Amino acid sequence: MESNKEKVMEVETHGVEPIPDGERHGKPRQMFSLWFAVSLNVSTWFTGFLGIEFGLSLKYVIIAIIIGNVLGASYLALSSAVGAELGQPLIPASLKVFGKAGVIGLSFLNLINNIGWLAVNLGLAVMALLSVVHIEYHVALILLTAVTLIVAVYGYNFIHAFAHVMSIIVGFLFAIMTIITIANLHTIVAHSTSAIGGFNLSMFILTIAVTFSYQISYCPVGSDYTRYQPKDSSKTKLWGFSFAGALTACLWLEVLGALTAALGTQLSPMDFFAKFMGFFTIPAIITVIISIIPSNAMAMYSGGLAALAMGIRLKRWISAVLTAVIGALLISFGNGSFTAIYTNFLLLLSYWIVPWLGVVLFDFYYSKKIPSEKNNKEGWIGLASFLFGIAFSVPFMNSSLYVGYIASKYFNGADISYLISLIVSVLIYIILIKLRGNKEQFTKSVELQ
Repeated sequence: MESNKEKVMEVETHGVEPIPDGERHGKPRQMFSLWFAVSLNVSTWFTGFLGIEFGLSLKYVIIAIIIGNVLGASYLALSSAVGAELGQPLIPASLKVFGKAGVIGLSFLNLINNIGWLAVNLGLAVMALLSVVHIEYHVALILLTAVTLIVAVYGYNFIHAFAHVMSIIVGFLFAIMTIITIANLHTIVAHSTSAIGGFNLSMFILTIAVTFSYQISYCPVGSDYTRYQPKDSSKTKLWGFSFAGALTACLWLEVLGALTAALGTQLSPMDFFAKFMGFFTIPAIITVIISIIPSNAMAMYSGGLAALAMGIRLKRWISAVLTAVIGALLISFGNGSFTAIYTNFLLLLSYWIVPWLGVVLFDFYYSKKIPSEKNNKEGWIGLASFLFGIAFSVPFMNSSLYVGYIASKYFNGADISYLISLIVSVLIYIILIKLRGNKEQFTKSVELQ
């Protein structure tokens, strides 16, 4: 029987404040179905296309997909595992580390992150819907936004329940697509063998970077979906189920995407379905449409929480509606090459998420303390470490928007900026924390004298 704490058909009232112990509920195993359902969508499938479009052979694309996803899912799982102890979203919970100004700024970036994902996924869903139903573009956009918004408005419990059901339905449909792909495997292998693609170090690293970035794009919202879990929930189990759910779905769909892309990358995603899926084309396109609902609901929900963390005084469900409206308006005016836009979007996310993640997770797991709810004057240490991490990584960046000097001259265009920003931000944070500790010890010794 459904407990009061786990009511699904009831609009969630909590925002970013810590969840009271009396309202905690759930099991770590729920995180598998959540991240499996969220990752089991056409954006994940399309991410697998990128390595082929970069000119790599199928073999090296699959290797890059495995490396990027194992690394990315590890960090996603770490951000998910802390939610039970914190009882609130990770960015507002890091007030001690980044200070009030830092939390507001990071929450704004997180809001942009969620709006961006919402726009990307809505664009693909609208494209899919228009290929099977002849309606006006904006009508399709409003329809898909409204359906998804229902899930986001009800909130935490509804999202978990919905994700569980969708993981079964969408998983079954993608399984059929996989069977059709395997049936055509001989054609794929023959095509990929005769294709020009080979190995290029910079493109191999770029493929790792975009698959890694895809996973860590969810890190700022990881604890949003574990913050109701009982405070004594096992971090190991939360990590393990989150890791397994995200990794399984992403490896499955990205490898499937790489296999299908090996047949030819000149077609749009929807035209590709029409050519490749045969009699299953319509069910496959329907799969595309419904697979995007869980991730879009998450973007609306977490985008709303990010707005609240910025200090915007709204009810949680209203902030979710606001996020949905902005995301829908954004793609109303979109244009350009989807592949280029999508690649740059993923890279831009990694540029800020990785150094932030390095600092906040190091602080949490190193100090073993729950970040204070009160503003801490030492927040400048975390913020300075984060900004230095980004600054040091700029010469190593490579996207169509900007190419760093070191990436261009010494790495043949390979983008390793996320690795640099992670190392630098954590190292500077350790140094500044130790300097602060030495200063405090010195001050105390002087006072005793």
